[in-house]
Amino acid sequence: MILRKLKLFFEHKLAKIAMSVLITLFLIILIIPLFFDFESFKPEIENQISQKFLIKVKINDKIVYRPFFRPHIRLSSIDLYQNVKKDDGYIGNIDKINLDINIFDIILKKIIVNNIEITNGIIELPNNYIDNFSKNSLAFSEKKKISVDSLDLKYQLNNGFVELNDIKGEIKINDNFLKEINLTTNLFNFPIFINFQGSKYKDKNQGKFYMKIPSLEFILHLTLEDFDILKNKYLGKGNIKFENPSSSVGLNNLHLDFNLDLKDDVVFFDKVLINSYLFEGSGSGKVLLKPNLYFNTEFNFKNTNFKKLSNLNLKKALINYKLFRINENLGGSLKLHFEKISTSQNLFNKADAQINLEGGDVIVQDLILSSNDNDQLKINGRFINEDKETTFFINCDIFISNLKNFYKKTNGPRDKIAILASTSFHGKMNSNLNMKKGIIVINDLISENKKLSKNIIKKSEEEINKLLNKNILNILDPRIYSILF
Repeated sequence: MILRKLKLFFEHKLAKIAMSVLITLFLIILIIPLFFDFESFKPEIENQISQKFLIKVKINDKIVYRPFFRPHIRLSSIDLYQNVKKDDGYIGNIDKINLDINIFDIILKKIIVNNIEITNGIIELPNNYIDNFSKNSLAFSEKKKISVDSLDLKYQLNNGFVELNDIKGEIKINDNFLKEINLTTNLFNFPIFINFQGSKYKDKNQGKFYMKIPSLEFILHLTLEDFDILKNKYLGKGNIKFENPSSSVGLNNLHLDFNLDLKDDVVFFDKVLINSYLFEGSGSGKVLLKPNLYFNTEFNFKNTNFKKLSNLNLKKALINYKLFRINENLGGSLKLHFEKISTSQNLFNKADAQINLEGGDVIVQDLILSSNDNDQLKINGRFINEDKETTFFINCDIFISNLKNFYKKTNGPRDKIAILASTSFHGKMNSNLNMKKGIIVINDLISENKKLSKNIIKKSEEEINKLLNKNILNILDPRIYSILF
């Protein structure tokens, strides 16, 4: 009985103590801050945000203390400036920022900006911001969480910008270590989901990056074996899956594996393996990140089946999706070699091509299709974007080793085969192809070094446009050049 009374006494006593502590904390959180002038903290808050995020901030409205759920202060109507030292170069505004605070720090008249919550904002960042921010040790020091809700972000390039709309999510940093990223946003009107999970292994930072574009059924996985944000160094492996069944140009069910090595603003891709419903192959390359994005890659394909290309989907890719509308800041060189190819005509079995990107134009340099009989079709051209339309300026060269045998393989009319000689043939065509309308205009036709008449050219245009309307890939079919024979 005595033990039971003692137990009840202590339980009652502990309950009183616990209740007293809770009441005291409640009073500290709710009452004491009312006696502080939070406006006096404004210069220090502005200074800390400027140092950690490399953006000059100016808080226009009064700072409001919010005790409930978690002690925090609210900043409203925040103007942002590019120049950290003065109000110069306006780059945007944020409607609200919530900052978590420690009441005991406030009592000691100090404040630390760590956990920050941004709501409703529009920011336009200069083209060197990401580079400078990634090298700013203060941005990754201490433990902090950055939460974002409804933020629109424009990032300037040399001659344009990239825009991310309606960014939501959070970023967690733990003492110079990027721990976690969970974001959703819209890029070019495509919803994007981004996730990153960081980990430590011995003295290395490691992580797994995941990006998904649901509407395109595009997924990117990166496994980083060693990375250092401040040194801009990343080493690891990657995998891309592009499983959109309505895609064309051979990207359906694309699986791409590669090794990644980024250092000194150059990304090296090694042991790249490509597999899709259309082709399989391997390659390597590198991407220069400065001063503008530039890639240099080379791929070899063992088997490619062009018979599987849908004419309808290919037209959508070329016309509706504006496949050849390239940002003028992007440059590069892409070399392609196809060892075994299959086409609906089975006239060629291998191909080589070099495609260059220059100033927003796509340049086809020596697209050469050849057969075991030494027949060859060579196409050079340039895709140029003007007045919201894309035009392919084409120069075609066709060489046939045996005209009669070649025309037999194309299942040409017997009466025409009968009059053809078993000799070689060389012809040329200069033309423009309107990618939006799918209509070709022929400028010159040359058969065995002889220019053909305007009447023949006009008739040839009509015949070729009929064939292109049936299947745009007929531009690669030597039979459409039979007008030269």
